[in-house]
Amino acid sequence: MFVSHAHRFIFLRTEKTGGTSLDAALRAVFDEGITFPGQVRPSWSKKLPFSYGGLQRRAPRLFGLHPHATAADARAVLGKSVFDSYFKFAVERNPWDRQISLYTHREWKKGKDNKNFDKDMQSILYRSTELCRLNNFAMYAIDGAVVCDRVLDYATLHDDLKTLATERGWPDITAHLPRLRQYSGERPHYSTYYSDETRDLIARWYKSEINAFNYTFDDRR
Repeated sequence: MFVSHAHRFIFLRTEKTGGTSLDAALRAVFDEGITFPGQVRPSWSKKLPFSYGGLQRRAPRLFGLHPHATAADARAVLGKSVFDSYFKFAVERNPWDRQISLYTHREWKKGKDNKNFDKDMQSILYRSTELCRLNNFAMYAIDGAVVCDRVLDYATLHDDLKTLATERGWPDITAHLPRLRQYSGERPHYSTYYSDETRDLIARWYKSEINAFNYTFDDRR
């Protein structure tokens, strides 16, 4: 996440929604006045036998906000006055498409492809040993209510960012928007990876964002 006191905005960074690219673009456009609590990690954190990010997720008041901090944690650390008065935005993505991206990323890191997606998503063993379920909704919602002033659509991110920049009087963010973390080039449409059972599983997991933004499963099998 980013907090700009100079420009009075908060970018609540969700997962698998182009956050790395948008992070780079924001740094290029707002090269001054962009910070987030916990941005500079202490030197001793490198000696930990576990991720420092885990400490940030569990105790943000002590260790600073995680890059993917929840909205509730951001409000607690920044203070209600700042959080409520600053412009807040995030990016969200169709959960069925997002799940393929998450799985592909995890398997790519292991040197594998994503051909076992449907089988693994239905495997209780796999789901209990791998990161399979994201919590993006909590990054822009508190107590079940969306608290962002704007939630951009990943599918139309370029156009949405142009509109946002114009409305806010910001420079063109898209001019600095790279495409990062591409693992396998162009994939087939996400629906081709799904059985009916896995499609329904994702619908149950991400009911909150599906209802909030009226996402549907675009079946092109």
